[in-house]
Amino acid sequence: MTSKELVSATYRFEKTPRFPFDLMESLSWPELLEYFGNRYGIQSHDDLIEWLDPDFRWLFTQYTGPQKGEPGFWGFMGEVTYSADAYTPPLCNASSIADVMSLPMPDPAWWAPPDLQEGARRWPDKALVYFPGWAPLFCGACYSFGMDNALANMLLGPALFDAYLARHNEFYLEILARALPKVREVCDIVWLGDDYASQSNLMFDPSLFKKLIVPHLKKQVRMIRDAGLNVLFHSCGAIRSILPDMLDMGVNSMLVFQTTADGMDAPSIAREFGGKLVFYGGIDSQSLLTRGTTEQVRAEVESNIREFDRCGGYIVANSHHGLKDIQGKNIEAMFDAAKNMARLTGAP
Repeated sequence: MTSKELVSATYRFEKTPRFPFDLMESLSWPELLEYFGNRYGIQSHDDLIEWLDPDFRWLFTQYTGPQKGEPGFWGFMGEVTYSADAYTPPLCNASSIADVMSLPMPDPAWWAPPDLQEGARRWPDKALVYFPGWAPLFCGACYSFGMDNALANMLLGPALFDAYLARHNEFYLEILARALPKVREVCDIVWLGDDYASQSNLMFDPSLFKKLIVPHLKKQVRMIRDAGLNVLFHSCGAIRSILPDMLDMGVNSMLVFQTTADGMDAPSIAREFGGKLVFYGGIDSQSLLTRGTTEQVRAEVESNIREFDRCGGYIVANSHHGLKDIQGKNIEAMFDAAKNMARLTGAP
C-alpha cells in the first residue's frame, strides 16, 4: 500500500496496515535541522523531509504581491500579533458597514499554486496537500479590528463583524476558485485554517461560531469538497465544542489535535468523534517533545494508536512546529514509532 493509498483509506476509515505519519504541516525549524545535520549530515529542509519520508508532501501557494513594508502590502498576512499596542488596526475606529467596505483588499491573483505537475512527478506515491495561504476569517477580523474590538463586535456589532467576514471570504474564495481546477488534478487534500481557542476554551461562545463564522467558512469547505478534495482544517487549542459544526460543514480532518488542551484528550476524542473526523497530530510539542524521553514519545505514539485502532482516522504528527526546544531525537523517535507500529486489529 503506497502512502497515497494509505492516507486515502484513512480518510475513508478503512482497514489499513498502519497509521499515516507526517512532520506537522511539513515545516522544520533551525534547531531541528541542526540536530539532523549534526547526526546524519542533512543539509536542508527538503533533504530532511526526504530522509524522514512521511506519507505526505505539501505544495505551498506562491505569493507574488508586495512584501512587508512595500506599498499595497496586505496587513496580517505578514503579522504575528493581534495586539493593538504593537500596531494600529486598520478598522479600529470602524463604526459602519461603509467603514468596513472601505478597507483595501489585495488582488487574489497574488496567490497562485506552484508547479503542481512537478510535485506529482516527484512524489507520485505520496498524499499531496495543497496550502492556499494563511488568510483566516476570525483571526483576520482580530487583526483588522483589533482583538478586543473584534470580540466586542461579535456581540455588540454583529453586522460589522459579518460585513468584514463576507468581504474577506469573497477574497479567499477567489483564491480557491483560481487554484482548485489545477489542484484537483494532482492533490488529495486542501488545508484551511484559523485559530479560535486557548488551551482551556474557545475565545467566544460556541453559538457565535455557528451564527457568524460557519455561514462563511462553509462556502470554502463546500468549494473544496465539490472539487473532490478532502479538507484538513488547522485550529489549535480546546476546540471540542465546535467539532460537531466542523462535521456538519463537511470538514474531513482536524489539525493540530492538541491533546493537552482541555477536552482534547485522545481517549475521549476517539470515542466521540472516531470514524467521523480524521485527527492529525496528537504528539505533544509543549512538554513531551521538548522535555520528554524518547521512550515516553514512543509510548505516546503507541497510546494514541491504540485509542484510534478500533475506529481509524488518525495521523501521527507533532502537535505544533517551530518550538526551538523540541528535541530532534524525539522527532526521530516519533517517526520511528509511527513507521514500525502496525495496527493492532487492522480494522476500524
